[in-house]
Amino acid sequence: MMYSEALELQPSNTVLLNNRAMAYLKQAMFQEALVDANHSLSLDQSKENIKAYWRKAQALLDLDRYEDAEEAADAGIAVQANNQHLSRVRRKAREAMALRRLCGIQWAGAMENGVEKKYTFSKDGEMCMTVVGHDLKATFDLSVECNPQSMVVKMKPIFGSGGAPPPPVPYIYKFEDDDQELWLCHPVGSNDLPTKFEGPGCSRLRRGRTEPCTEVSDEPLEQRCLRYMQEFNQILPVIPPQLPERPSEEEVSQEILLMQKVTKLKQRYGHEVHQRAMELAKGEMPAASSEVELAEGLRERLVARKVLPSDSQVVGSVGAVSKAATLTGTAQEEPAPARSALDSLLGRIVRKICCS
Repeated sequence: MMYSEALELQPSNTVLLNNRAMAYLKQAMFQEALVDANHSLSLDQSKENIKAYWRKAQALLDLDRYEDAEEAADAGIAVQANNQHLSRVRRKAREAMALRRLCGIQWAGAMENGVEKKYTFSKDGEMCMTVVGHDLKATFDLSVECNPQSMVVKMKPIFGSGGAPPPPVPYIYKFEDDDQELWLCHPVGSNDLPTKFEGPGCSRLRRGRTEPCTEVSDEPLEQRCLRYMQEFNQILPVIPPQLPERPSEEEVSQEILLMQKVTKLKQRYGHEVHQRAMELAKGEMPAASSEVELAEGLRERLVARKVLPSDSQVVGSVGAVSKAATLTGTAQEEPAPARSALDSLLGRIVRKICCS
């Protein structure tokens, strides 16, 4: 290499050291670039040798030593404020550190109404918020040059909702409890970025919360299915309430909490029990005498929510169509009232829970 030959003649020439460091960076020889940058800085730490700070910070960033890269960039900025190259390296280092702490983890917490919510972030800027088993997709952009650091979250359109996504929302965020907690705060009633982690827009999420496990039982499948259908029917009312176009927070909370209970019930009993219950309700398998009443109740609830067709019938029941089926079938023939976007969303959530 030309620079190496020149350095044999002038080993203390910082210009040559900085140029060779840049050549190493372009060839992905990051460790070699770091050695040259450190050597250059050992000879001259003045403003005239600012390129050595840049080479060092960039080499550390490329070596995934983000904390060291930020420190090296800070040292250079202290010598020459507003240096664009060093500012860019520092920003990338801070973004990488934030993404490393933020991504690959499920952050779990609860809304003010008690409904569980879970967040996941990916390094490509994708974000997912999960509420009662339903995924809401979004993108996020970090801003790491402020304190506290912030992000802008842009929701993606909800398939089938028929409406535009809400406008972008700014959040401030920070990590607490040795990175075991993620604090988020967004504005409520304004578009101004919050400066403190307080108020109704503040959430404290915990990392690594485990999902509820399916219960282990020696009880026969039929008995577990009976208990499952009994609990399912106790959770969901026979006829779902028709929510107004602009439901109150209490009405929204009650409906979402019901969906959350159904999701947890399915998780607790497991897919095999859930699948058998759905097959009984659909009439895909005959119901024993002890199962008929509960299966009819389950079928009636699913028909009312349009998860099952109105002509579905539990096999094994007395009579061609039960009273519940007749009533539900009659209701289905009447013109359906206009459904709000929330109604539609809740309906899709029920289908997802029951049909997956």
